[in-house]
Amino acid sequence: MAWAQIKHSPSRLLAVLLAVVLSAAMLVGTVVFQGTSTASMAAVMAAPLKPVDVIIDPDDADVKSLKPSWAEDVLTKARVSGKVKAMAPYYAATVTAYGMDARGTANVYSVSRDPSLRWFGLESGDWPRSADQIVISQDTAGKLGVRIGGTVTLKSSDGTKHVVTVSGINDVRFKPMTGTDYAIYADPAYFGDATPGELFVKLNDPSDIDSVAQRLTMAAQSDGVTAVAGVEMIRQTSAMMAGGSTQLTVIMAVFTIIALLCAMMVISSTYRTLIAQRTRNIAMLRLVGARRANIRSLVLSEALITAMAGTLVGALIGMGGGYAAMTVMGQAFGGFAANPLLLAGTLLLTVAATVLAAWATVRHATRIPPIQALDGAAQYEDGNDAKANDRTHNGSVPRIVFGAVCAIAGVALLWVGAAGFHMPIALVGGLVLALGLVLALPRLVAMLMPVVATVLSVCGLAGKLAAASLSANVRRAGGTITAVAFGISLISALSSAATTGTATINADLDYRYPVSAALYTPDNSTLSDKVLQHAREITDAQGSYPIRTIAIDHAPDGVKTTPRILDVIPDKAAVVFAKDDQWHAGEENGVPVALVHPRYMSTIGIKEGDTLTLTVAGVPVTVRAHASQLTESPKLAIIITDGQLAALPRADAIEPALKTSMIWFKAKPGIDRAKLAGQINRLAVADPNATVGGGIAESNDILNVLNMLLMLSYAMLAITVTISLTGLANQLALSVIERTNEISMLRALGTRRGVIRTEIVIEALTLTIIGTFVGLLVGLPLGIAGVKAQIGGMTSQFTTQLPWTQIGVLIPVILFAAFLAAAIPARNATRIQAAQGLTS
Repeated sequence: MAWAQIKHSPSRLLAVLLAVVLSAAMLVGTVVFQGTSTASMAAVMAAPLKPVDVIIDPDDADVKSLKPSWAEDVLTKARVSGKVKAMAPYYAATVTAYGMDARGTANVYSVSRDPSLRWFGLESGDWPRSADQIVISQDTAGKLGVRIGGTVTLKSSDGTKHVVTVSGINDVRFKPMTGTDYAIYADPAYFGDATPGELFVKLNDPSDIDSVAQRLTMAAQSDGVTAVAGVEMIRQTSAMMAGGSTQLTVIMAVFTIIALLCAMMVISSTYRTLIAQRTRNIAMLRLVGARRANIRSLVLSEALITAMAGTLVGALIGMGGGYAAMTVMGQAFGGFAANPLLLAGTLLLTVAATVLAAWATVRHATRIPPIQALDGAAQYEDGNDAKANDRTHNGSVPRIVFGAVCAIAGVALLWVGAAGFHMPIALVGGLVLALGLVLALPRLVAMLMPVVATVLSVCGLAGKLAAASLSANVRRAGGTITAVAFGISLISALSSAATTGTATINADLDYRYPVSAALYTPDNSTLSDKVLQHAREITDAQGSYPIRTIAIDHAPDGVKTTPRILDVIPDKAAVVFAKDDQWHAGEENGVPVALVHPRYMSTIGIKEGDTLTLTVAGVPVTVRAHASQLTESPKLAIIITDGQLAALPRADAIEPALKTSMIWFKAKPGIDRAKLAGQINRLAVADPNATVGGGIAESNDILNVLNMLLMLSYAMLAITVTISLTGLANQLALSVIERTNEISMLRALGTRRGVIRTEIVIEALTLTIIGTFVGLLVGLPLGIAGVKAQIGGMTSQFTTQLPWTQIGVLIPVILFAAFLAAAIPARNATRIQAAQGLTS
């Protein structure tokens, strides 16, 4: 009978099917994301280890304390040289790479001279054979603007530069997740006499791996190093990467579970309406002998069939869509991967949630008396229970009270989590608040619906008809509003969290790095004329300020904290980077005021306003110290302005020795820091001696991670809103079906199609507006509390900022979506003929 019902009216179950499909797709997509991303990261980390039989690893030992030949010494001591086919020391170093078109941070890895230990091949060119040759990927070559035979300058952290030639293009199809821009592969000779981090060993007979590893381990114990089989190291790497993606997976899982809750509300509302429409059919079954258990089985069987079909379709979409998304992101290089147990669990969860949502409506079906088969009375869920209206509201009071208690408890937990910077407590608070809303909001909306109806009545006939429809179906309207509110609250919470988080990160970086970005030479040599000429062309900086510098010959001993450089900045830069009138005054009692780092002042035992004597260009310089963090941007210095320099007794002896070795940039408010970083990096290409410093690099990394999380989260929340709007469209469509007689009578009395169409649209907009208002009211503070709990304890610069731009875009979009959701039900309503009510 359940299958007959589905075949007879499949369109009525479309909302249920779509909600199940989307929920299953999100759950399965999350599992695929977790599995595929973990496999990809493991593939990146483990790729160099695949051809390796045994790895000699310093483990916890300090590599710098070992001899450069430590790994080969272990082999000799273990007396296994006869079993070794090939070995290769493994090196890695971080450098700055300068190409023709760009510069960026790069990791340089050693590649074995023996082909049996190489883990990738070449697309073109040759393997590096000397210290001045490298191999790069096609992607890296394109970004740096070089080809085979072209040159790249690699500069290490100590300022040493290596000009290397691209000898080949490898077939690496991914970028290792190392936090750097490029991956470069070089001959071991590139690393000179550096100590290798590991030794890779290839054996003549792979069956000897265990015995050789045991002998190497025994020989290595005295040196504090270990020997591990290659397959074991790959397993450890994979396990480590499996834990690395846990946090992102948890965030996605939370969004997915909330989307599933929205789907359950849509499913429950739909089944409650379907049961109301089948009142006479169910009563007829009861009349001919069907027991309540039979009716219960009928409803649950229908839900189970729909759930299984929707889950199967959703699983296919989730697997295909999840893997396709990972491929587009360039993160599917480990191949498709998903935990079978998790996959099966998510499918069972979707089916169980659907059946559970239908179970909540079963009692309405089992309470239909057989007598209703005779009078054909429609039993709508909110009932025409006019007699029991007071009783219905009274029965709702305990649920409202309990929901309100949960909501208050959730808010309290959120406040405690935010105030104490405990994210787990805040997360529990958010879930308790969600439970409170699910319990209380539908009934609270039902109680307030008369007020809404009064407001709508001023909108003419269409408004009065909409008010009557909403009042007749208050519980269903409350469920629809709750579903919309959930979707909007999640989006607004994420938006406010992102906006507040970005504002806090920027405020913290501005505090710790007053200089947004700096371009400087580590050896204090003069920047190239080309760099100085084009510095003003950086469009995302509100200003660029050339800084003249000179080495300090002598300063009071501060050990490691002793400043070595005197920075002379333009007077106008003082207003931008150090807003302090005392320092801007320039002199105090005839002595120029200089900025000094507070840590250095503490080390040498001086306090604010004390004098400090330096020797610069052989000239003693006495200044009055003023504490400032600015002196650490980008390296420890003492800072004076051009005006203060002119006030020095022997300024003419210092002036000729000054060199413009630095440019400071101040970012414009609200700009994309990644874009600013790109502009400054392109400027730095003009001078291989230049290094980029300031807060731009750190902010770029943090905001890139934040943006990736936002894109994933917004994509998932879009599905949640789709489910909510599906429930809205379903509510309107079922309302039209239920009111066929009423609408046909209105048409017979002369009501125009436009009035009926407007009525449906007013219903949709009313439900959406109320849901959006509640969603914003809950979501905005929820997001701020969440981000404060997560990062509030990490900085004293927590900055609350509401996402006005996103809200300004969200409200019109959601209202337009509601208008679209009402389009098909409104069209169906206007097609009802006047005679239909007389012949039904």
